[in-house]
Amino acid sequence: MRTLAEAWRARPERERSVLAAGALVIGVMLYVAVVWLPLERMRARIAADLPALRASIASLERDAAEVKRLRATPSSIPANKAPLPMIMRSGVWARELPGVQLTLPDENHVKLSGADIPFSALLDWLTTVLAAHGLRVESARIEALAAPGRVRAELTLARS
Repeated sequence: MRTLAEAWRARPERERSVLAAGALVIGVMLYVAVVWLPLERMRARIAADLPALRASIASLERDAAEVKRLRATPSSIPANKAPLPMIMRSGVWARELPGVQLTLPDENHVKLSGADIPFSALLDWLTTVLAAHGLRVESARIEALAAPGRVRAELTLARS
């Protein structure tokens, strides 16, 4: 039985050249299929995810700056005596009652407006906010919507 080297040398020069070229082509194709294509797909996926990741980092950096700023503010002020602008900047009010818009016309007033709010959620929110921050309802316009339990509301809250 001949060895592989002897079999190779026994082939004519032209055949060895064709076999070597074929082996090179197969090797390149295997490299592309097994190494390059998976890496290229991964690169494309990462490139597509990059803008969302950068936006997330920017959001986290803004949140971190806000946390630092809030930690630097004196915490000895009771919630019902804190200035309304400082309370409003926390953003908690709007998250507790989705679908509303809160504005500060001045230091002592908060305006709430919402086109489609659950009435029970509005009452719960008002009870909590009025007690926690020493506010009272100065004016209110609440209109029932066609859907049961849903209202359109415009309220003005003031420091008592």
